[in-house]
Amino acid sequence: MFLSLIAFAVAAPKMLTLVPKETVWVYANASTPGDGTFLRAWGVDGKACPPDGEDAGQFSFSYLKWDLSEVPQSAKLLSAKLLLNNTPDPGYTADMAKRCPVEIRPLIGSFDAKTWTFDMSSKTHPDSDAKAIFGTGFPSDIPKEVPVPVAVNLLSGPNGFAKALSKALESASHTLSLSITAKLDPSTDGRTCVYKFYGQSESKEWLRPQLVLTFEE
Repeated sequence: MFLSLIAFAVAAPKMLTLVPKETVWVYANASTPGDGTFLRAWGVDGKACPPDGEDAGQFSFSYLKWDLSEVPQSAKLLSAKLLLNNTPDPGYTADMAKRCPVEIRPLIGSFDAKTWTFDMSSKTHPDSDAKAIFGTGFPSDIPKEVPVPVAVNLLSGPNGFAKALSKALESASHTLSLSITAKLDPSTDGRTCVYKFYGQSESKEWLRPQLVLTFEE
């Protein structure tokens, strides 16, 4: 019995919760894109992001970068979730969010929040391929006057997040970059019909974006 308990303890999964070290809000008219206050996402004409090479001026994305120095390289990934919190009383309904969920995609290129400008988005942008999505998420309910949580299972999409994580761990920088996109369209559904999440500079820690990884060691 004692040996069984030891074996169970050794095999117990390890969970890591990471807050991004850098974020940028990507929008042509964003005045303070790298301050980490809020992360926004919306689309245009039924698209969450433009095809490569097309103008992104009417779209909005957010980019997030994590330091992976605490992540075990040899461990098996069991689950991966991105937890976000929308500001209270969003301009979309639960049905609208279900039709146009948050999309988490790989980021093509790299960014530095301190030097970011919108013209860099032509080289650093979300992978627009439909099969590039790691996972999607939407709130099942939207209570009034309180933050609205959105959880994205990063292992549920057509793209392989575990492989992307391994590649990031093997890189010289040991960083992982992701993008948040969405098809919500404020041009047709009202200017407040956007995703607006708290960023990593939010004073309340539980409202910050969290990458939750669970490993079998």
